[in-house]
Amino acid sequence: MASQVFDIEADELGIFLDEVNEHLQALESGILELEEITDPDTVNRVFRAAHTIKALAGTVGHHKMQELTHTMETIFDAMREGKLVSNSEISDQLLSALDYLQLFRDEIANQEMGDTDISDELAGLRAILEGGGNAAAAASGASSNGNAQSAAIKLSDADRARAKELQSQGYALFLTVATTDPNSFAPSARLSQAAMAVMDVGEVIYQQPSMDDLANTKHDNRIELLVASKESIETIEQTLADVMDLASHSVAPYTLEEPAAAPKKPKAKPKKSSGHGVDLSAEKTVRISVERLDSLMNLVGELVTDRNRLLQIENLLLNVHGKEGPVNDLTEMNGHLGRVVDQLQEEVMRARMLPIGSTFNKMPRLVRDVSRIAGKQVNLVIEGEDTELDRSLIEYIGDPLIHLLRNAVDHGMETPEEREKAGKNPTGTIMLTATHEEGHIVITVKDDGPGINPEKVKQAAVKRGLIGEDEAAQMDDEEAIDLIFMPNLSTAEKITDISGRGVGMDVVRSNIERLSGSVVVESKMGAGTTFRITLPLTLAIVQTMLVSMHNITYAIPLATIIESLYLSDVTVSHVKGSPVIHWRNSVLPLIDLRDFFTHPRMNGNHHGDADKAAVVTVAWGKQRVGLVVDSIIGKQDIVVKSLNPIMGELPGISGGTILGDGSIALIIDIPGLISAAMQARRQGMVA
Repeated sequence: MASQVFDIEADELGIFLDEVNEHLQALESGILELEEITDPDTVNRVFRAAHTIKALAGTVGHHKMQELTHTMETIFDAMREGKLVSNSEISDQLLSALDYLQLFRDEIANQEMGDTDISDELAGLRAILEGGGNAAAAASGASSNGNAQSAAIKLSDADRARAKELQSQGYALFLTVATTDPNSFAPSARLSQAAMAVMDVGEVIYQQPSMDDLANTKHDNRIELLVASKESIETIEQTLADVMDLASHSVAPYTLEEPAAAPKKPKAKPKKSSGHGVDLSAEKTVRISVERLDSLMNLVGELVTDRNRLLQIENLLLNVHGKEGPVNDLTEMNGHLGRVVDQLQEEVMRARMLPIGSTFNKMPRLVRDVSRIAGKQVNLVIEGEDTELDRSLIEYIGDPLIHLLRNAVDHGMETPEEREKAGKNPTGTIMLTATHEEGHIVITVKDDGPGINPEKVKQAAVKRGLIGEDEAAQMDDEEAIDLIFMPNLSTAEKITDISGRGVGMDVVRSNIERLSGSVVVESKMGAGTTFRITLPLTLAIVQTMLVSMHNITYAIPLATIIESLYLSDVTVSHVKGSPVIHWRNSVLPLIDLRDFFTHPRMNGNHHGDADKAAVVTVAWGKQRVGLVVDSIIGKQDIVVKSLNPIMGELPGISGGTILGDGSIALIIDIPGLISAAMQARRQGMVA
């Protein structure tokens, strides 16, 4: 087993990284906000985030990360005291430091200490303080040993018990006291640094004031800590002496005194004390690993399958015995079990849901950086960041959004001069929004740029040989704009290192479709472009409509279905040799799944009972098609199982599920089915 590089156990790493990531994101969003306006709440938020990251880094022993966040914390403290105001240059330096913190986070995650040199980064941050007139930050603070007298401290019974336990393990107790000059620069930060220094040499049993109090400047320029350490008193003194700008410090051996009053019931205390003074009894939430949530979801999926099986057994017994004795009891039990499983499924699904803000909050930095490189002025407006989505989807939606936003800035937005000539505000606006709509989450990326020129797109497609000139001439504007999702299509007049509208859009669409979603684009010349992404709320357990073809059961995701009707109630016509019906004042193309999914069971007359044949109308983006099936069985929740490891990619099939009778139903992939069917039709493979 490899030795630990950082002082953290494997089972603690996930929770540690979650907390670090949370505070890194708070830092990034706060730095960007402060670039626009100085808000005291935002300053306090980034100060606390930097302070917490520093504490976490110190806990695991990443000293470069600790030193860097300490310096950032000093800058934020100067902002809190009104000695410094953020601007674009300061934001650039802070964001650069943030990139180093993310690198150090990865080092902790991988248990690999790098050789990154942060001296230039620290110099850049300290130059901000010096340039901001904070001469106090560079002033020398002489430390003196023994000049600060300690008052008696009162230990809780739990603290006293912990101190005795550590003494029995060979630790010595030392009372350390540090003070700062009230007129010095950032006294709170100095006291916090002193506390962190003491934590580096042992376990802090008692601290007054707490880290939270220091973060809120609740102190009298003095801090007391009782530390259990195996280091010498000289080492602890030198550790405090290395802290800048302390007015005085002292270290003295400490002897436990028995309390005069009767001992109280010990209060629960974590094994490692960070001095934060958190009341654990007030905690209402706990962190849980993703693996456990996935395991729990798999178990719920098995329950759903078993519930469906019991319902089928109940129906079989009802047909044979009617509602008699045990059968009636089974019916009642199934009803109760069904309600419990439904509630359990709902609760597990809710536990897996995360606000999409965790992804959205990463985008302002992206837009800021790309717009500056491209010479554009862009304001990103985010709405609906509290909208919740299954964590499995959140993991994969980030890359498509990044690509859409990069394109929106680089090639979907004019320069300030071009916008002024067009009578627009020099600063463009991009809207990133998320909403819940009818069991889906809808994400839109909307810009107020020049829009997509359909003629230009058609010319680019013809030039690259993707479509013929005759085909291009017959396309309307909507069909032409949709061409941007074709592979290797670019309308950019020049290649940049950022993006090109259309370049990689096929990857965006394919990635969205892998999530059982769709993406459509709407654009108006001179007014802007909107990309609309529609996703299911989850991929684990989905509502479907079960249909039959060749006596085989298939599942169609209910979220894609508009309505269903009997084939005998409509008249089938043909347009260019392809079957269609008139539906809702429009022409609806038909895909006969009985022909598309051929099977040996067909035996000549492969279609089922004509009276039961049905048309299931489904939607994918802007497309509407009717799927012809032998019969409709009914609605059912199913547990999605992947087939790729066994069977590879199957056109029109996204996975499978186990039904109540133990048989397997294939899940129809609506986007893939429509694409495959239309391609086959164009090639004359399907009538």
